[in-house]
Amino acid sequence: MATASAPDLLAAERAVRDYMAAIGLDVDHPTLLDTPRRVAYAGLDLYSGLGGDPAKALGGGEPIEGVYPGPVSVKDVPYSSICEHHLLPFKGIISVAYLPDRMLAGIGDFDAMIRVLAARPQMQERLADEIAETVSSTLGAKGVLVHLTAEHACMWARGERTVGATAQSLASRGVYDGGADRAEARLLLGL
Repeated sequence: MATASAPDLLAAERAVRDYMAAIGLDVDHPTLLDTPRRVAYAGLDLYSGLGGDPAKALGGGEPIEGVYPGPVSVKDVPYSSICEHHLLPFKGIISVAYLPDRMLAGIGDFDAMIRVLAARPQMQERLADEIAETVSSTLGAKGVLVHLTAEHACMWARGERTVGATAQSLASRGVYDGGADRAEARLLLGL
């Protein structure tokens, strides 16, 4: 996804106000007067990952001395993002298993990388793929398996209003693309 230019908060406020009026809201009602400003400023946080570098957030890792004995997993990292199709939120958990080659990343670094990638208009499937690619390319991992679950507001807040349904996505790289190694990584993630 292309990154955006610097935010123009006044233009965002005008656009939100125009949108509210177009869908029939009374933009001059006292309870709605500050809504365009609030939405514009919320966008600064919701889309803060547009200029971020997920590889930098992952930190590049620490060299492994000797041979590392096996896979590493980071499980159940909570996240939230904005669906690019409806601009509605989705949230869930992300688990990552990787087989290190030369580098290990800190546990907190995974959270930082996920925050960068999730804080942009996103599709759940692409988010899984971007995490797998970042871990693979940044750490030089022999294998990466990423599992995402999410509840999407576009399912529970509109249309049929299906509450409680979750979507799941998997993305993999390297030796975790299939076979016994993938089965080991799935076991590690509890899948």
